[in-house]
Amino acid sequence: MPDPRIWPIPNVADTFATVGAVTTEIVVANPRRVDCEIVNDSTQVMYLSRGNDAVIGSGIRLNANGGSYHIGTSNLFHGAINAICAGGQANVTISEGSKP
Repeated sequence: MPDPRIWPIPNVADTFATVGAVTTEIVVANPRRVDCEIVNDSTQVMYLSRGNDAVIGSGIRLNANGGSYHIGTSNLFHGAINAICAGGQANVTISEGSKP
């Protein structure tokens, strides 16, 4: 059942980010965030870090070809999210919901 304090989600921003071999901020800090879905849209494994520089082999692993990470009310994080991958240019899709 959706959390009635934030449902329905009033604002949604859909975007993408390109991740390389150095840590890249893919989602900026947002104190109004209520959910966020990050999906690896590449053929390379990526690693995410919440609030810190991303490091290969550490943090949250996103498998290639659709590996995903969901932020919701059970694990809500308002800080920046960084990503890294070993092979160079790779894309992630991002859908972030926020309250007004």
